[in-house]
Amino acid sequence: MALKEEFKKGIACDSVGKPNSVLGRTVCLSVHPGKMLLLPFIKWFDKRYRGMKFARLLFSFDLLLIGTLVGLGAAALFFGLIQPTSFEDKISFEATVAPREIVTGAPSTLVIRYTNGTDEDLRNAKLALTYPDHFLLQELSIPEIDRSYKTDTTYTADIDLGTIPVGGTGTVRVRGVMFGDVGGEQSFTSTMTFVHGEDRDVAGKKTSVHTFTPTSSTLALTLTLPERLVAFQEVEGTITYQNTGEIDFPTISIEPEWPSGFTFISSPVSIVDGAFEVPAITAGESGTMGFVGYLGEVGEEVTFTFQPSFTFDTSRYQQETLTHTAPVIPPQIRVEHSVDNSTVRPGSSAVYTVRYENTGEFDVTNLVLAIEATSPFVSDTSVEAPPVPSVAPGESGTVEIKVPLRWSILQSETTDWDGLDLTARAVASYNLSDPSTGSTSSPQAGSGQVDQRVSSKSSVVTAPITTPVVFESFGRYATDSGDQLGRGPLPPRVGIETKYWVFWHVGGTINELTNVRIEGTLSDGVTFTGKQSTSQNSGAEYDSATNTISWETTSIGPSLSPTSKIIGVAFELGLTPDSSMVGKTPVLLYDIRITGTDARTGAFVSRSGSTVTTNLPNDLMAGGKAEVEE
Repeated sequence: MALKEEFKKGIACDSVGKPNSVLGRTVCLSVHPGKMLLLPFIKWFDKRYRGMKFARLLFSFDLLLIGTLVGLGAAALFFGLIQPTSFEDKISFEATVAPREIVTGAPSTLVIRYTNGTDEDLRNAKLALTYPDHFLLQELSIPEIDRSYKTDTTYTADIDLGTIPVGGTGTVRVRGVMFGDVGGEQSFTSTMTFVHGEDRDVAGKKTSVHTFTPTSSTLALTLTLPERLVAFQEVEGTITYQNTGEIDFPTISIEPEWPSGFTFISSPVSIVDGAFEVPAITAGESGTMGFVGYLGEVGEEVTFTFQPSFTFDTSRYQQETLTHTAPVIPPQIRVEHSVDNSTVRPGSSAVYTVRYENTGEFDVTNLVLAIEATSPFVSDTSVEAPPVPSVAPGESGTVEIKVPLRWSILQSETTDWDGLDLTARAVASYNLSDPSTGSTSSPQAGSGQVDQRVSSKSSVVTAPITTPVVFESFGRYATDSGDQLGRGPLPPRVGIETKYWVFWHVGGTINELTNVRIEGTLSDGVTFTGKQSTSQNSGAEYDSATNTISWETTSIGPSLSPTSKIIGVAFELGLTPDSSMVGKTPVLLYDIRITGTDARTGAFVSRSGSTVTTNLPNDLMAGGKAEVEE
């Protein structure tokens, strides 16, 4: 019943039976399209005007007013948005470039085609071209119009085109070298000035901007890094550069963006303001630059980025960015070491035990284990063990490496004169095989091959060095200045006593030496006179039972420093030769030895001293007078 009622309202479609449903409105629109469109106005009239005096007149007037306002608004909108066409708009410029891809630093040709689309001639036409910064003009031609022109080869060109007839066209060809950002924009500006028409003499101007984007550069750069990197290693890379064009490039700046965890170490190329600076590259020139850095703790991959650019005056032009992304794996070989502290003493060899294990997933070959040591007592800072041919994943082993230590050092070889240590770390270098091929070749650094020489380093181990002892035992008859110390004949004579002085000097110590004792044995015919001089503690003592003379002191401090004083004792011995010594050089004191304990390391220290005879070659007074005479 409701549907039927709504259908009837749709058929009637008047103010009484006006449809409110979708069905009624559809029927009304189909049967009475005009009435349907008028329904909103009918409703408005019924609501606002019905019952008023002069209702129809007022309603008509309001409709007229509203229509006028709507018309004025539409006109304003039309004329505001749509500008009238000027005669300048009928002058067209079209620009093409060959080759289609602009290469910065390489020649290209810009063709500008212009057309007079107006209804009158363009008289006294002139075309001004403005080039991009640092554009190098090589050729400018206007083959279709035989007119003279003048050029400014740096920035602009002014071309006299004469009269361009209605519908007339012409072309201008500009050939030159463009320098710009790769991926950036470079713009040429064409400005035509003219007089339009024969009668009106209306001056006009038409400007057009032609923008192009260089896609590449004649500066060819190649970045070479290993395809696979190993953490905690030094990384070597190479950048190859070449000027493939005909124009010289100024100084090239290559700004690196190092990956996190990478530390730059060195490069033969200078760094200015955080960028590598490569000198000017002439046409056809090529070269390489290398760099070295240390790859520390990083993620599963790293990316190296280099941004090359060059500068003309104050303008910097960016070139193609260089990038290299490589996976990172941990070191395959874990290495650690220990040292036998009792062996860390001058004149011996420090014994290191090096332990290695392949903790990775790949085989390694040609494993070389070494100890890198640092100390003034070390001459060879790196000592290697024989190579291990191969180590499979999970395999381990140990090797022993001995690092020789010198007996003593000079004062000039160090600035620390006490408490010296031997610092060392274990190093394992090996070939990492290619997991895809099993190859184990050792490529050149930076070749980009998968196989590479890798090294692993342990933490540093420091061991105290047992003090050396420089022990001097010698005799004198006179001082260096010639003052006489001894008494008696020179050369010594049978039956007559000649007195000599014996000196024991201790130096060269880097640690405190405690419980120090020096002793020597007197020869037959030699006596201790009791005269002596000592630098510290009590003097020397003679033991008749053993025929020995000795000197003891509780402690001798470090004495390697240039400011240290001489530590020791001097005493007088007398020799009365018998006839059996005639023509011989008698021994005064022998079996001379110093002993003590290194207070820092606890090691026992012992050194032998030189036997003292009547031969005193450094004594000016006694020299050459050693043999006993009748």
